[in-house]
Amino acid sequence: MISTELKEKIRKVPQNSGVYIMKNRGNEIIYIGKAKNLKNRVSSYFHKKTNEIKTETLVQNIFSIETIVTDNEIEAFLLESNLIKKYKPRYNIELKDNNKYPYLKITNEKYPRIVKTRIKKDDSAMYFGPYTNVKYLNRTIKTITDLFPIRRCSRKPGMKYQGAPCMNYYLKKCICPLMDEIDEKGYAELVDQAVLFLKGQSTQLLTHVKKEMLSSAQDRRFEQAIQLRERYKALQNLLEDQKINTLKAENEDIFGIAAVNDTYNVTVLIKRDGKIIGKRDFTIMNSMGEKEVLEQFLDHFYYEENSDPPDKIVLPFEPEGMTTLKSYLKDKYGRNISIIVPQKGMKKRLMELARKNAFLRIKEDMYQYDPAKAVAVLKTVLRLDTDPKCIEAFDVATTLGDFSVASMVRFTDGVPSKRNYRKYRIKYTSGQNDVEMIKEAVARRYQRLLNEKKPMPDLVLVDGGVTQVNGALKVLDALDLAEIPVIGLAKKHEHIYAPWKKEQVVLEKSNEALRLLMSIRNEAHRFANTYHVNIRDREILSSKLKTIPGIGDSLTNAILTSFLYPGNEISLDSLVRIKGLGLTKAREVYKLLQESNTR
Repeated sequence: MISTELKEKIRKVPQNSGVYIMKNRGNEIIYIGKAKNLKNRVSSYFHKKTNEIKTETLVQNIFSIETIVTDNEIEAFLLESNLIKKYKPRYNIELKDNNKYPYLKITNEKYPRIVKTRIKKDDSAMYFGPYTNVKYLNRTIKTITDLFPIRRCSRKPGMKYQGAPCMNYYLKKCICPLMDEIDEKGYAELVDQAVLFLKGQSTQLLTHVKKEMLSSAQDRRFEQAIQLRERYKALQNLLEDQKINTLKAENEDIFGIAAVNDTYNVTVLIKRDGKIIGKRDFTIMNSMGEKEVLEQFLDHFYYEENSDPPDKIVLPFEPEGMTTLKSYLKDKYGRNISIIVPQKGMKKRLMELARKNAFLRIKEDMYQYDPAKAVAVLKTVLRLDTDPKCIEAFDVATTLGDFSVASMVRFTDGVPSKRNYRKYRIKYTSGQNDVEMIKEAVARRYQRLLNEKKPMPDLVLVDGGVTQVNGALKVLDALDLAEIPVIGLAKKHEHIYAPWKKEQVVLEKSNEALRLLMSIRNEAHRFANTYHVNIRDREILSSKLKTIPGIGDSLTNAILTSFLYPGNEISLDSLVRIKGLGLTKAREVYKLLQESNTR
């Protein structure tokens, strides 16, 4: 339930653009977002229905909301990024780039250099990239030094080798400051032209070079005018070639997103000159729903990483905030960038390929451990008496206390034993009480094993910390099973809580034992959520069906059984064949099912 105080704060949220800051009961900032209309965006969290379990969890933890009004969306965009960087709220995305790609860097020196680097510093230099294809980066640098002979070496006027230019000078690919052939102002003009080229501002660049060329000729600086004329011609030829190729070959960033439990992966396919030249993978932990994840990710990718956008950004769907992003990119790069959500054709197929790559990457990360080694390491780090060959894990899922379920998954020798998975519809716990739901599931599971005289697990894992572990321990103690060790794995920091150890066990993310526990916990989470969503959808659909005159419990069950049975395709013909339904009611049901889009 939303408190009266929170309702009043939501009511008073202004309709301006700005940033909203959500806090929990402990005054901890748990989420920061931006909006064109603060009131509409904040209100949507409490009014719209969502299938995203994580978003529902966020809403349940909101105790207060603060807002910061800005003059426009761009200011809100920049402020949000700065605040997220400062406070690192738990429900904003935590991003991990799975690769270190090189950047093209123009240094912040009196006579700037052009260099390759894999480390992006906060040093006032200009960075372009990252480039997923090193050959493409090298080709770009060669083109720039051919057109704009910026220095690449670290030699400076006044150093011991004064008067000894680098090899690029003799190749006419460097106007060496050592030779006093160009002053600081002239060199800065050269750098500005190179930057315009890198930003893709071709029209502005040609105008700039032509203006310089004419000015040099009028001032009777004929040698410089000839150099500028040659540069102008070379640029014209290069840009004409690009125009011809662009008719067939577009420059695009193609995004795919996939999730397993609370772990997302975003794959970006880099398409340049009509060819896929690279791929980048990002792992995102402790995130909200898919739409929020993609919105935050795009902000990060094109703002914080300073990634140069192509002509088109291809997305599986358009999150909120894209108008702001497009405005920001136009201001920064001086050109319009299209955001496309393809419905068919090659772009749609490439987007599906990106999504497939994202899903495969996340599965690789999930099970990237050696099962036998992980079991042995787990025994050591937890100081267990025996190898935890059989591990059972519990998790729960609910929507504000409704449709509550629990799951139990078993891993044997470090791998899933799916025939031993169990799911429970919570019967004896009312409201939203995770601990009581875990206790109920643990009690039902091990009372059943006792009754059937079946072997117990070597280790029990619960999703959570001290409270959840203590709840499970109380149940096991009451069943005379206190010898079974119980541990908890908390999502936020992935710390292990074991009651027999004085402190939480903190392991590196690369540790085999932690990867095993995370895989087990994530599988329990997936199993619980899948069951929860199925029950919720069935109950909601059941209620809707009963609003149709002449349809009661019996017909509702018959429809749901037919509709939800794997492999059955819903159609008007299949509905008519249900005994007692008839054509008129079948049409009403079919219309409702199409509108619900449940399948």
